[in-house]
Amino acid sequence: MASMKNKTRFVDWANIEGDVLRCIADMTNAAWDLIRMTAVCRSWQASLANKRIKFPICLMLTEGYYSKEHCFYSTSEAIFDVLYLPEIQGRRCWGSPFGWLVTYALDFETRLFNPFSRTKIPLPSLNTIAEEEDCSLGELFMYSLRKLILCTSPEESDCIVLANTSDGWLFAKPSDEAWTLIGLSDHNDLDDAIYFKGNFYGCLHTGEIVLCEATHPKVVEFAPPPPDLRYFYPGIIIKYLFGLGGNLCIACRHVDTYYGTVGFVIFKLDMDTKSWEKIYSLGDRTLFLGNCSTFAIAAADYPGCKPNCIYFSDDSPLLGPTTRLDVGIYDCQNLKLEKQSERNSDFRVRMKPFPKSKDGRNLLLSSLSHLWIVPFPYHH
Repeated sequence: MASMKNKTRFVDWANIEGDVLRCIADMTNAAWDLIRMTAVCRSWQASLANKRIKFPICLMLTEGYYSKEHCFYSTSEAIFDVLYLPEIQGRRCWGSPFGWLVTYALDFETRLFNPFSRTKIPLPSLNTIAEEEDCSLGELFMYSLRKLILCTSPEESDCIVLANTSDGWLFAKPSDEAWTLIGLSDHNDLDDAIYFKGNFYGCLHTGEIVLCEATHPKVVEFAPPPPDLRYFYPGIIIKYLFGLGGNLCIACRHVDTYYGTVGFVIFKLDMDTKSWEKIYSLGDRTLFLGNCSTFAIAAADYPGCKPNCIYFSDDSPLLGPTTRLDVGIYDCQNLKLEKQSERNSDFRVRMKPFPKSKDGRNLLLSSLSHLWIVPFPYHH
C-alpha cells in the first residue's frame, strides 16, 4: 500500500477533451494565454485551430533611434511585449494596421519589416530624392521625408507604399526598381494621403483634396477643403484622411501653439457632389492617427479598444526625451454641440491620457518614437 501512495500520478494533458479545452480558452481574451495554449502540443493546436486570437493594437515605444529594444504597450493598458529588434536600430519607423512597419535609414534604404515574424521586404532606395532635393543624409532623415504610408498589406499582390516628402509624393511596390513621382511642385504641401478604392487621395495643408489614379501618376484637384474652421477653432490644423463605412473622411486635428492637441472635428465627403458633411460620431469604430498610416477599425475586434474614440500620437520624431507628450485618447461622445456655444466649448473635457498608469507615462517620457501598430491583423 505504501508503494501505491508514493506512486506519482501523471495527467495526460495532451488528451484533454476538445470541448473542455475550448471552454477554458473561451474564458480568456488574453492573446498570449491563447498562444501558449496552442503551443502545448499538436492536439491542443488542432482543437483551437478555429479559435480567433484577438491581438491588441499597440503603441510602439523606443528609447532612441539606436536602441535595439522596443516596447509594445497595448490599448488594454499593459505591456504586450518587449522585443529585441536590431533590424530597425537607427531607422525611422512608421506604423500600420497590417502588422508591418515601414522603415528608413540614413543609407536611403527603405523596407517593410514585421517586428513579430522578423520578415523584411526591401523597397526601392530613396537616394534619388536626396539628390533632387539637394539635402544631406540627416536632413532627409529628419525633415524632408515626412511620412511613409503603407497603403495595403504586404501580403497582397497590390502592396503599395506612399512616400510624403517636402518635394512631393511618390509611390512604390516592393517589386519596383524606383519610386514613381506623383506629386508636382504645386502639390507638395501634403498633410496626409490614402489609397482608397483603387486611387490615391491626398489632403493638402489648405484642406483641398487631390486625386491621383494609380495607373496614371498625375495629380488633379478633386474636392474643395471642408468649411473653414479657423474662426471657431484658432490655432494650427492638421488633417488626416481615412475610410469609414465606405466613405472618405477627414479628421481635423487642432493643436495649440505648443503643438499640443486640443480637439478634433470630422467630416465626410460626398464623392459625387464633392461636398462635406460634418459627422459627430465614429459609431462602433475607433480611429488611430499620428506617426503611422491613418486607420479606423471595429473596436469590438481588439481588446481594450474604446469605440467612438480617436487614439492619437505625435506626428514628428522627437529629438530627445521631453516632458511634452501629445499622446492620448479623444472621446467623440457628445461631439455634437450647439453652434452658438461651439466657439467657446472646452474640448479638453473629452481628452483622456494614454497610458493612464504612472509606469506607462514614465515609459512614454523616455521614448523618442511613438507609433500605432496592429501586431497581427484580425480578419473576419
